[in-house]
Amino acid sequence: GCGLSTGAQTSQLCCKRSMSGVSFPSTPDLCDDFEHSIRIVDPSLGFRNFGGRDRFGGTVVTVKCFEDNSLVKQLAKTDGKGKVMVVDGGGSRRRALLGDQVAMDCVNSGWEGLVIYGSIRDVDEIGQLNLGVQTLGPSPMKTIKRNEGQTNIPVTFGGIKFTDGDCVVCDNNGIVVNEKDMQTK
Repeated sequence: GCGLSTGAQTSQLCCKRSMSGVSFPSTPDLCDDFEHSIRIVDPSLGFRNFGGRDRFGGTVVTVKCFEDNSLVKQLAKTDGKGKVMVVDGGGSRRRALLGDQVAMDCVNSGWEGLVIYGSIRDVDEIGQLNLGVQTLGPSPMKTIKRNEGQTNIPVTFGGIKFTDGDCVVCDNNGIVVNEKDMQTK
């Protein structure tokens, strides 16, 4: 799990618990406090917020898939309290790995949000949900369901390796990851 803190204001937040409604430190504040251990996703990839929550975070749960969101759809229906689904979609912009129906499953299952190295669709509807979503951009095409992909394996994109159990925080400034607790130094 991960604990988060910033400056004199310490929050003992564990990513294993739900963080819905919790005010996270900003990613710049986390970078200041954990300069030597924190990793940032390469900003040149152009990740943008599309969900209804501008700032979100939690314990990483990984998915690796390419133009097939079967595993994302399955995971969306599992308990996501305190968790962020990190999806390595190979950076494909041809097919959307998340749409409004799967996003609603994520909300109903308590997921804090998703980071998708790929595309989503139904952006107007997803923007109304209490869910954090960071992705490269929209694509109106749905995926092909082949039940292919892997979960709970390390994935790498944006110069960062994500492993199950890492702590991730996302906001309009970027995406930061730490493999250890982000508690007071």
